[in-house]
Amino acid sequence: MYDEEESKYTRVRGAVKIEEEKGGYLYVQLRKFINVIDELRDVGLQEHISLPRIAVLGQQSSGKSSVLENIVGIDMLPRGAGLCTRRPLEMRLNHLYEDDAKPWAKFDEVPGEKFTDFSKVRDTIEKLTDKVAGTNKNIVDEPIVVYVYSPTCPDLTLVDLPGLTRIPLAGSNQPDDIYEVTKKMALKYVEDPRTIILCVIPANADMTTSDALQLSREIDPKGIRTVGVITKIDIMDHGTNARRMLMGQEVPLRLGYVGVKNRNQQSIIDKQSVKAALKEEREFFENHPIYSSINSNLLGTDVLTQKCTKIMFTHIKSHLPDIMREIKEKMGQINARLKDLGPPMPSSSKEKAHLLYNMVTEFCNLFKSVIGGKYDSRRDRTQSKEIYGGARIKMLLENVYREYTGKYQATKDLTDLDIEKAIIMHEGDSLPGFPSVDVFVYLITPELKKLQDPALDLLAECHLYIEQLAEEIAQKIFSRFPAVVNDIMEIVSKVLMENRDKTGKVVEAIIESEEGYLFTNDREYMEKCTDIVPADDQDGKEGAPRKASRNQSYVNEIRKRLDMYFKIIVRGIRDSVPKAIGFFLVNGIQEHIQYELYAEVNKNETMAETLGEPPEVTAERRTLNTSLDTMKNALKVLQRDPEITATLDYDDELSRDIKESLKEAKLQKEKASTPSPHPRGAPHRGGDMRSQHSDSSRLDMSNMSMASDNSQNRRGPPNVGQPQRPGPNHMQNSGTPQRRPAQGPI
Repeated sequence: MYDEEESKYTRVRGAVKIEEEKGGYLYVQLRKFINVIDELRDVGLQEHISLPRIAVLGQQSSGKSSVLENIVGIDMLPRGAGLCTRRPLEMRLNHLYEDDAKPWAKFDEVPGEKFTDFSKVRDTIEKLTDKVAGTNKNIVDEPIVVYVYSPTCPDLTLVDLPGLTRIPLAGSNQPDDIYEVTKKMALKYVEDPRTIILCVIPANADMTTSDALQLSREIDPKGIRTVGVITKIDIMDHGTNARRMLMGQEVPLRLGYVGVKNRNQQSIIDKQSVKAALKEEREFFENHPIYSSINSNLLGTDVLTQKCTKIMFTHIKSHLPDIMREIKEKMGQINARLKDLGPPMPSSSKEKAHLLYNMVTEFCNLFKSVIGGKYDSRRDRTQSKEIYGGARIKMLLENVYREYTGKYQATKDLTDLDIEKAIIMHEGDSLPGFPSVDVFVYLITPELKKLQDPALDLLAECHLYIEQLAEEIAQKIFSRFPAVVNDIMEIVSKVLMENRDKTGKVVEAIIESEEGYLFTNDREYMEKCTDIVPADDQDGKEGAPRKASRNQSYVNEIRKRLDMYFKIIVRGIRDSVPKAIGFFLVNGIQEHIQYELYAEVNKNETMAETLGEPPEVTAERRTLNTSLDTMKNALKVLQRDPEITATLDYDDELSRDIKESLKEAKLQKEKASTPSPHPRGAPHRGGDMRSQHSDSSRLDMSNMSMASDNSQNRRGPPNVGQPQRPGPNHMQNSGTPQRRPAQGPI
């Protein structure tokens, strides 16, 4: 045993308190980080974001409570046969620097009471357990939070979990599936990648069959956050020892193992103090023929405490940036939702009218922004790939008559015989040899009539889409007032129908003008289509019948003119119809809606009186504001001390591995949402845990908190320097009887 009086270091339970000249700054920072996490818990952040903690996992009667008491340095936990921990116990340990300071404790569930008698702390834990879980050994997942202040404890937060239990206790209220119940409860805590697992394994049982170790390896296969604790090391069968376990040769763990000797039942009955038990533990390891030759960094409660403290520090340091980012993200989400919900409901009629007027203004502005394609943060489609708003309307306008462009021929369904018959029919009894415009009108009119339906379909589709947009925006702006949404949409639908009817008349007039008056100034048409004058009989004989070749040229000329004229009409109408719809409907509706809505708000006093939000909206706002306060307080805690984010000298390699482990945990969580052929919790490939050796075994972190150059130096001072939708029915034609169109120059 080294001489503490001559040591340059002063040991403090739970950490390494270094003398001022030797760099006490590190421990101060360590405690500061742990206190920050506790403060974040105090403001309720753990209800929204997981925080670093240490959870003690083990089978029933594996010695978990004894390990915890040794770490705390105080006898304070319930004892007895069977399952003692029936509610998770969250122990927030706070180290007192004054060596003669009197230890004390307090409970969240017992406000205002300070406990200095730790036997009463034990009794209170039992009473609080019975109060929630009952007196017949039932298990409930409702944690007890106890704060302990003592010179003997480290600055740590530990969660003692109910032990994994295979068989329910006879005569108890424990369910038949007690193992699944205790396993599910344990998983709730240890699955969190920000939780360090203190896996307690009794040395007098085959560790490869340990439920706790198997569970920890399932959720932490790389051992990035699992520390093995070997208990009952002093009651192993004669001739056996835990050397291979401690060295990681049985089941390797990245963070390694620590062996501890707890008080036995007789020592507890004899009321042996924790201080005496710790002294006995040190002497046991120092004098044991096997353990005295093992690296001292693998044995003792002191080593375990220092290891937990250092690992906790590294985890907190690694996770704080992500916690800060998550807080800011959640604040953004909460603020966005609060903005959607709007301010609390006003009480006076004047205030309600003012609120309604402002909401109508917001609705109109957002409607204009969406139609105009302007960016607006109030829109929910900023990340959508769907063509939306004004861009969607523009796309509809651009696609009209597309099927009549390109290589489309208006005479594709007309044979030469059809055209020749039309020529003969419209010569009538007039003097032969003179062309008749009626041939052209007769043949082109059916094609021009085809242009009406697409125009009316386009109008109907634009009308429907604008109405859908308006309803979507109304649902967003007036989400708190469903009755007002109906009133708003009734006005919007009325205004839209008025503008559609007006636009429909304009569109019909455009189509009718093309059918009723044939005219063009197109230069290409005027140059290429010369007067049609049937050629004289080629053989010059009077009275000879017209030959087919002469008739064919006439037919060809008519066909060419029909196709060219139709292309000219389509080219023009593809501009004029969208322009009419864009001007009279799309643009017209924007100002018309705003005018009508303002007019309705001004004249309809009862409309404002209908303002009243559902109670669930009020409750949601209250909850969101509470959560926002929590986030703000948490942010204050993190931003209060600039040194919290300062770079310190700690295990960079482990920190990198922790971040890698977080990424893997996130991927596993995503994979878990898809069906897997293998059941969860199936054994790892390789079967026996003994065979699962990896490089991690060579990265044993047992020496992380205390590097030792000489394994034989059993109690030397610790090294502390490395801390789409189809269109509706077409609008119907007015039913005007067909009339012979007027003609322009053809």
